[in-house]
Amino acid sequence: MSYSIKVRVYQTNENAFFRVIEKGVWNYANGGTWTEQDDTLLLTMGGSGTSGILRFQTEQGKEAFFIAMGVHNYKPWLDIITGLGDNVTGVGALPEYYNNTNPERVKSREAQRTSQSILNIDHRTIAAHYKVHEGHNLELNIVLG
Repeated sequence: MSYSIKVRVYQTNENAFFRVIEKGVWNYANGGTWTEQDDTLLLTMGGSGTSGILRFQTEQGKEAFFIAMGVHNYKPWLDIITGLGDNVTGVGALPEYYNNTNPERVKSREAQRTSQSILNIDHRTIAAHYKVHEGHNLELNIVLG
């Protein structure tokens, strides 16, 4: 049975504007797709056991981070990673949530966290929480401060 995650991004700090520079989807459970309509992103996945990732950075190419999200054992999960180097991509990092090359990322997926907030190195708050975290039509709010 398929799942969707409707993603809304809110930016509360006028000193920096973040943009999505990469979208990726894990290839399990028939994979998935990203679509966009009216400033809302929609990740559609073929079933439980897959995920997507969004990588952000400022207009100046600084403060890169990603947010991974998906469904594991029929429940949503998310993870925020800040302080990315220029050589770290979302598509490169997404397999680490599944293949044990990075045990911390596997633990994050298995924890099935539905909210997280991190202060990045430039003292900006990067937060995400599932507004709807039950069922097959999930909603995730991302707040960049």
